[in-house]
Amino acid sequence: MAIKIAHEAPKSIFWEVEKYTDYSYALVHLFEEDEEYLNQFKQAALKGREIILDNSIFELEEAFDAQKFDKWVKELRPTWYIVPDALEDSERTIMQMEDWNDKGLGYEGSGKIGVVQGKTYDDIVDCYNYMNKEADVDMIAVSFDYSYYTKSVPHPNKYVSWMLGRVKLLGDLL
Repeated sequence: MAIKIAHEAPKSIFWEVEKYTDYSYALVHLFEEDEEYLNQFKQAALKGREIILDNSIFELEEAFDAQKFDKWVKELRPTWYIVPDALEDSERTIMQMEDWNDKGLGYEGSGKIGVVQGKTYDDIVDCYNYMNKEADVDMIAVSFDYSYYTKSVPHPNKYVSWMLGRVKLLGDLL
């Protein structure tokens, strides 16, 4: 499996950045704010470009509304979409995934990504096991900024903790 590269880009250099990346990464909340932004992704999709549609949780601090997100998934038909999750809350993330699946949301032609969330190692493992065994997802994502990382690999620079903590977590999960 090859490593793929994506980078969010301002609209003014969107097409230039596309030349140097393997897929496009769309922030759903911007679709409702900016028609030009939405149209750039629609054009990319028409060209066959791989697209991941994100639920904008990092930008909004709460995942985009599931019903509205479903509408955008069905309209854009991205290659992949990230089901709305809850920052560092494994129970709520699991409940939201169950609700998503129970309602039959999403577009069947797109891959469904479940994000692992939690504050403790046990929470993260429980959420991972749910995503892996019960959630019926096509891919599992592991967040880059759990507060758990600063406890498992303390460092004065939180970004170093996040980087090394994520590596340690992945090794522990294996």
